[in-house]
Amino acid sequence: MEEASLSLGLAPGSLKGRGQESPGSEKLPVVVFLCAGCRRPVGDTLSCKASNEDTNCVLLQSVTLNVSVDKEQRLSGQPGEYGCLFETLFCSGCKMTLGSIFRCTPRHLDYKKDLFCLNVDTLESYTLGSSEQKANINEEPLTLENRAGLEESLERAETILKVLEQRLSAVESSFASLHNMG
Repeated sequence: MEEASLSLGLAPGSLKGRGQESPGSEKLPVVVFLCAGCRRPVGDTLSCKASNEDTNCVLLQSVTLNVSVDKEQRLSGQPGEYGCLFETLFCSGCKMTLGSIFRCTPRHLDYKKDLFCLNVDTLESYTLGSSEQKANINEEPLTLENRAGLEESLERAETILKVLEQRLSAVESSFASLHNMG
């Protein structure tokens, strides 16, 4: 499990409460989970209830519409999950199996019941605000004071262009008359 949680850029057990502030603590960044097959967003840590290192999954209270649920219920034969009824979750884009929703569980697995259990191996992630390159914008906002100055500069530039146009026209006409003489 450690490799899987590291591939998401998260420390094991660091998902619970991401993006939520608790008194006396910093707000943790939100992590968006993407389907590893087609990179469609499937969920985020704002709805994260837990991460289970034993079963290599993230338990979410809600997912995006990119996650479809196969309504056919199956009986689990996995060790530790014998007797559980579950429905398979898959990506609506690439049809990759993403995990399951447990509908009927023994008492020791009730914490998983009716939550979206996404397999970490089927996910990639992106941490919001993790971009390293930032735009360097040092421009002043356009205000009434600097708008008047900008309009004045544009009027001066327009006057200069008109004068240059007249001079160019004069040069062209004298060149044309020299050409016609010769």
